[in-house]
Amino acid sequence: MAERVVYGRKWNFRRHEPVYPISPAAAAARDARGDRYAVALAEPDGPPEAVIEVSWRQDHAGVWFLDGAGRQTLLYEFRRAGDRLFLHSVTHWDYPDGGDGATRIDERRYREDGSVRRIVTDDDVEDQVTEDDQDVDVSAHWEAVPRFGDWASLARRDRG
Repeated sequence: MAERVVYGRKWNFRRHEPVYPISPAAAAARDARGDRYAVALAEPDGPPEAVIEVSWRQDHAGVWFLDGAGRQTLLYEFRRAGDRLFLHSVTHWDYPDGGDGATRIDERRYREDGSVRRIVTDDDVEDQVTEDDQDVDVSAHWEAVPRFGDWASLARRDRG
């Protein structure tokens, strides 16, 4: 994954830059207090590949994956439970060639009991479908809360 790490209080997805950039030390202090901050992971001279938004006070971490145009294509949302995180939501956006607006959004909301709600919105056919499922194995949705600066686990795009 990326070699360059950029911190900010938040991330501006339109401008592809941090809102109120902060140093790694300031981000670590925010992490320790549970305050919100953002982490962008990028190649040395490239745009961010992933943006992680953390707010431990709200027991939340979100990981946005971006395409080459800087558009949000995939979001993993985690909820903290003690020293572990549970992946409770996965959203994927599909964009038409060259377009800025997503035409299809596929969101899956997971519960610890194995129930899943899938909502697919398809603008091309002007339709939204909601499906519910039970007894889904969510054991792979758990992982340890990362230490500050150890972003590799959260920034895994492929989660099988």
